[in-house]
Amino acid sequence: MLNDEVRKKILEIEMEKTGEVIPVINYGVHECLNRDYTVAIIKTATFRPPPTPTVQLVDNKGNILGEEIVNPEQKHKHEANKNSTFVTPDFVLTHDPKEIEENLKSERLEANPTKQAFLLPPVPFVEVEELEDTCDVVSSSPDPLADVYIKEYFDFEDDPKLASILVGFNVKKD
Repeated sequence: MLNDEVRKKILEIEMEKTGEVIPVINYGVHECLNRDYTVAIIKTATFRPPPTPTVQLVDNKGNILGEEIVNPEQKHKHEANKNSTFVTPDFVLTHDPKEIEENLKSERLEANPTKQAFLLPPVPFVEVEELEDTCDVVSSSPDPLADVYIKEYFDFEDDPKLASILVGFNVKKD
């Protein structure tokens, strides 16, 4: 369970990423930390994959320009879409890459209303959703520096085979 000190430190680390050329906004971590309870889970690679994308490229109008591929169904859907362009086997652009590049170049030169960011959205966490009396359950992976901080705080070694996940939830009130 995360106390207020740990929550504050994680939030500070996450906020440092918003000033980059293409900012990284870890909305999922913010949502986890805004719940009544937030727990950290340390996992290995054998842990189940996420049920929904954990990384999206978005513009400030909420348009998803690209996203991580997390399951075969999602991959097949994008393979069948002529507007999809796979950047890597695990990340697809859902808009024309040339248009995205032009928007990114022009926003460096002038104020552009289509500013782009990598968004790390909240992800469902079924194992906690299924518990009686829990609600508003979300999960997210913290920034790599926050991951190191969490592992150190809870006396885990900084092993690249270990990664942290935050799970935030509320408890139903009668």
